[in-house]
Amino acid sequence: MTDSAFITPPLAIEPSFLDHNGHVNMAYHLVLVDRAIDLAFAEFRAGPDEYGSAYGLTTFAGEMHVRYLAEMNAGDEIVGRVLLAEADAKRVIWTVELVRRDDGAVVTTVEGVTLSVSIATRRVTPFPDEVQALIAARIERDREAVAALHWRGRAVGMKR
Repeated sequence: MTDSAFITPPLAIEPSFLDHNGHVNMAYHLVLVDRAIDLAFAEFRAGPDEYGSAYGLTTFAGEMHVRYLAEMNAGDEIVGRVLLAEADAKRVIWTVELVRRDDGAVVTTVEGVTLSVSIATRRVTPFPDEVQALIAARIERDREAVAALHWRGRAVGMKR
């Protein structure tokens, strides 16, 4: 299978991201995921700059499920692997894996929902038709890779 995922350039780990344990604090895993999503969404004209200026729209996070699988440290080269799973007129479900380049370890996985929102009204509103078409094309390209994600759709819980 050819990987259809959008792969980000390396995502910078800033010194302020490190916590008292000497690794990247959990909140900053999400900062890196957010940066990866912004880069991926720019591919279909829904990134933070063009979406607002071209359409008067922005995106909001609606929901996320995060798994922390390995430590991330200063000096690690991290890339985001972004796939689109599903969409309707106003929402996109996506996945991001933060991957450490030197050993290929997936350090964080996140599944989330992004909402299209009017800047003027702050209400959820449909993606423009051309953006919906680009999202649909990306979902179709990513279909096989998304189906292979064993962790997608998990809920928080403990095995007893």
